[in-house]
Amino acid sequence: MSESRRDTLITAATVIAILAVWYLGAALVQAGDDPLAEAKLPFPHQVIDVIFSNTGELGEASWISLRQALIGFVIGSLVGIVFSLVMAQGEWVESAIVPFLLAGQMVPMIALVPIVQNIFQNDDVTRVFISAFITFFSVTVAVVRGLKSAPPSAYELMSSYNTGRLQRLRYLEIPAAVPMLFTGLRIAAPLSLVGSVLVDLAGAQSGLGYIMLAALTAGGPTGSMLIWGAMVILIVLGFLLAQAVVLSERIVAPWQVQMRAKGA
Repeated sequence: MSESRRDTLITAATVIAILAVWYLGAALVQAGDDPLAEAKLPFPHQVIDVIFSNTGELGEASWISLRQALIGFVIGSLVGIVFSLVMAQGEWVESAIVPFLLAGQMVPMIALVPIVQNIFQNDDVTRVFISAFITFFSVTVAVVRGLKSAPPSAYELMSSYNTGRLQRLRYLEIPAAVPMLFTGLRIAAPLSLVGSVLVDLAGAQSGLGYIMLAALTAGGPTGSMLIWGAMVILIVLGFLLAQAVVLSERIVAPWQVQMRAKGA
């Protein structure tokens, strides 16, 4: 059995197991006399029914959050790659930039979002900025590590051919950084969507998070079920974004050993 097929079977088995546990938990919760039990933990098919019953509203909100997240993801990735290449050119450059990277990572997103909203006064721009901000750190850290992952023997070989800095960067360090780059992208892709939804929850007037907040404010069984539906959509979209990065890696870097093994 190929590794790709095995991974597919493992994923399918995991999804089935999660659904089984979900059904069991929902059955136990709804077995009591609590009138709000169905809203607290509905059955999966009930959540799916809510999603299809509100396809237009949830679809439009999901697209708003996803679109801005994708734009921010692309911008944050490009900026992160450029920063990584600059940092890799010298230890002193990395030492000068790393403290600012660490300081940026220490900023809580829940505190940053209102500040950015006050600056831009635009929900779409705020979503893009937060998504790019989250993506930037994941990509930068991953690529910097990847650029330094080439074995010493490879550097010795390049030195024996009297190669310059740009040649080492092009033919050795960048190819070595590709696996780490896609690792960072795979982590950042769903997180960028979470950042976009966080802006919705912080006072935006549209988006998937806005639907969740409005449903929570409305309360009642209908509102709770709508929150469950929005959360399921968010999880599915995050999973699809991560899988899109995996597919992109197979297309862009099929020469990697692990990619060749999965394609066997």
